[in-house]
Amino acid sequence: MLLLLEIAILLAAAVASAPLWPALAFALVMVFSMGTLGMYAHDQSRENIKSTLLRIMPSFILGFCLMQLLAGLLPDMRLGSMVFLLGGGAVLLARMVVFTSAQSSMLEQRLIIVGDGAMARECMALATSSVSFHPFRVVGFVPVAGELRAVPPAMLLPPDLPLLALARRYAADEIVVTVGDRRNGAFPVRQLLECALGGVPVTDAATFFEREACQIRVDSLQPS
Repeated sequence: MLLLLEIAILLAAAVASAPLWPALAFALVMVFSMGTLGMYAHDQSRENIKSTLLRIMPSFILGFCLMQLLAGLLPDMRLGSMVFLLGGGAVLLARMVVFTSAQSSMLEQRLIIVGDGAMARECMALATSSVSFHPFRVVGFVPVAGELRAVPPAMLLPPDLPLLALARRYAADEIVVTVGDRRNGAFPVRQLLECALGGVPVTDAATFFEREACQIRVDSLQPS
């Protein structure tokens, strides 16, 4: 989404003072330059305005050099320096708006965590920290027999209700499974299957850590 938005912004900035084809070349070269310097990396949404500005400046310098090289080969591709200044300012503003909106509480996803042990506590810490790629709100924990409790008792959900009913009652967007021992008979396989078939995504702790923190947690992997 950010890539397409910035192509449109750069194209609009260039079209105001140049024909369509040079403007399109400018937009594609700038996006290529920003991508080369990591401006579409996974962690960009957590950067502040200073870090974003420090990335944009060398990206546009690289893009300016590439456009000058292209203009040397094709004189029709020459653009004024004002186009670069206008494009850089527009990209910076767009990124601030997009990243600020992405962290809004209106976009929080509601999580139910199955398990109440140490891994469940770590998943909650990741979900509520700034490290997480998406904003989350942990609704509560479903206790499972055989685990050593490590989460706040006040956040425990009623264990007598089926998981799908809990998910619908608390409007959960996702269920994260943190149970370590899944072969002791207490693991709610059937209920998790009902949730998946009922439209509530089910994710294990290892996948959750990999997706949200770009980490592979060896201690959360299962023998299978």
